[in-house]
Amino acid sequence: MNPRTLLFGLVLLSLFSLSWASTTCEVKDCKITITIKIAFAGADDAYIQRAKTEIEDVWNGPNGQSHGDCKCPVSFKVETIKTADCVNNPPAGYHCITVTDFNNNPPRNQTNWTGATFYIGYMFGIASGNGGNSQSGWWSNIMSRPVNPNDPGGEHYKDFAHEGGHMMGLSDSDSNLMNTTSGANAVVTQGLVDKAVEKVCGANACPDRCCCGNGVIDRNKNEQCDPMVGGCPSDEYCCPVCCQCYGRVCFPENGEYAGQENCQASCGPNAKCYYNYQTGCWDCLVQIVVGETIYDPSKVQQIVAEIHAARDAELDAIRNLYENGLLAFPTMKDFLGSERANIIIEGKTSYYALTDRGEMYEVAPGVVEDPTVVITTDIGTLDEIDAGLLSPLAAYKEGRIKIEGIGFFNALKFWFAGMMVDNFAPVDAVPNLEPREAPEQPAEPAVDSEIDEIREPVPPKGGEFPEGEIPETVLIVEMEIASEFYFEGTEVYNG
Repeated sequence: MNPRTLLFGLVLLSLFSLSWASTTCEVKDCKITITIKIAFAGADDAYIQRAKTEIEDVWNGPNGQSHGDCKCPVSFKVETIKTADCVNNPPAGYHCITVTDFNNNPPRNQTNWTGATFYIGYMFGIASGNGGNSQSGWWSNIMSRPVNPNDPGGEHYKDFAHEGGHMMGLSDSDSNLMNTTSGANAVVTQGLVDKAVEKVCGANACPDRCCCGNGVIDRNKNEQCDPMVGGCPSDEYCCPVCCQCYGRVCFPENGEYAGQENCQASCGPNAKCYYNYQTGCWDCLVQIVVGETIYDPSKVQQIVAEIHAARDAELDAIRNLYENGLLAFPTMKDFLGSERANIIIEGKTSYYALTDRGEMYEVAPGVVEDPTVVITTDIGTLDEIDAGLLSPLAAYKEGRIKIEGIGFFNALKFWFAGMMVDNFAPVDAVPNLEPREAPEQPAEPAVDSEIDEIREPVPPKGGEFPEGEIPETVLIVEMEIASEFYFEGTEVYNG
């Protein structure tokens, strides 16, 4: 067999097996998320919502959960859909639950009622493996009923949460909630959380590196220091991702200083110094006001309109790149069609795009939480593509556009998509985008500035403006010079 064909087959097999998994695990930045996907046949919306809410509330607990020596945060989520038939046509990738009326058709272990054992609800098996194989179940309409029928507002059985444990690979012999569904022992213990994580995510879901940054120097994890408490000699700094000590390399000409005292002395009184955990240096950050105070409201509106026009043009370029460029790549539309994408323009504003089945329904400045993909390029590449001077596909193949999936499944998916584009899409397969007329840019000020605020004027120290000299509006334009990850005391600054 051709090795390339075998490789593609293995990748496709892994993608399909992950897409079919009904209990999944994602580990990102040492945070663990377990997702149980359930399809319901015969249940109404209220029943489905009760099941989802109970499983999430009970397993997440009142104060959150953690796992491992490094106490990685663990969260449990439930995704639900409706389906017509769990017996003959169960949807792939979901635990499929048939719900029936307990009085007329109770869950039981055989078709006939005579000699059958009746249940409030049960699963046909226990999910196993790190993907959580799709197990079906038969539940009744009285799941999680009140313990005391005369007190509907009192304690309820935790039947949904118990069955959720089976969907994560736990058995009835695993104690507490998995052994009883009411009373003081019907709780999720640390042991149950650990076992669920190990069943679904594997044995090393919370590695030793996750202890770095917890404010403790964990010598048993081979840490020399911790960025929150130090521990290195004065001429070294603590690496924030490995908790090892390294010598500082700071460049004063770039505003970087080995110590806070030298930084402040060199920066001057109008600047402030912050410790940069990425470099181990103290960085000089300066805020300067550019331009003049403007008293004419019409001129204020003009400047605001010019800044907004420039931003709108950049937004149009982002939309043009994504819709008419990236989604036009051969095979790429299938991969980028339904995503939460962060689009990073190096040196400029970041954007996000939300798509559904190949259609973009939202794009705006900023970043979206829990992205599925990050697309990185630079302003020069974006301008060339927008002017029709460069094909998006050519830019991608030259490495000027990078597409990175977030999370194991998405990383594998976009690696495979990129390999398909690299091997099978000729550069001329996608025409250049239609050039658009570049917007007129304001002549001054010649800096990357934005309006910080427009506010009513404040009188001078005397308390009043001179007669006849009261300004109508004051425009403050500020430019921030900053980089990322600065800490001062317990506050975090993200430049």
